[in-house]
Amino acid sequence: MEIQQQKWMNNLVIVRHSESKMNTDRALAEAAGRHEYGGETRNMASPLTKRGLEQATETGKHLAANFHFDRVFTSPYVRTTTTAETIVKQFNYKPTITHEERLREKDFGIFDGLTKAGIQKKYPDEWKRRQRDGKYYYRPPGGESYPDVALRIHSFLGTLTRDYQKQSVLLVCHSVIVLVFRRLLERLSEKQLMAIDEDPDQEVQNCSVTWYCFDAKSGDSGKMVLREFNGVYYPDK
Repeated sequence: MEIQQQKWMNNLVIVRHSESKMNTDRALAEAAGRHEYGGETRNMASPLTKRGLEQATETGKHLAANFHFDRVFTSPYVRTTTTAETIVKQFNYKPTITHEERLREKDFGIFDGLTKAGIQKKYPDEWKRRQRDGKYYYRPPGGESYPDVALRIHSFLGTLTRDYQKQSVLLVCHSVIVLVFRRLLERLSEKQLMAIDEDPDQEVQNCSVTWYCFDAKSGDSGKMVLREFNGVYYPDK
């Protein structure tokens, strides 16, 4: 009987970026009932807050104590690259950090920089279409749907399985990207994924850790198994 070779990594750790100024601006705008947030700052250029830097530092200490990474990939956005760099500073070795476009944030198109109230006010017909089609399949003009994002993440998983077998890899990305990795690695349905997305207790936290490890006993050639989702390793405040 032919023995299947392991195609997966030993460990795949996925971290959402730390708290950014865009995060705090949006929360303040939503609370005040405003329609827009972020001002003239490009979404991809939003820096981390002081608290965000502290989150990345503490998360880096946790990862340093539990993993040894062969490679680090990060979305090219400022908030993700700064998170990755701060995490790696806590290691006593320096893995290569690679900027990977396929890990970038979901493109929200004409909705970028708008609160929920702002979308309903400025684009009422699009809001109705979104309600009809559902969050998973809806694609805002100029933006992406969840399946669109899944196509590029599926492509990136192909790169990982081709080039990083039996290695430990760290990814720093965005909340939607974390969920799409779950969709693909766990073969979740639209209903299952949206149940996670809509559950406030499962909201992907800033600088949270989601960890998959290889399980050789799962099928003929094994698979990646979820060991942790949304783990937080810094104080609340």
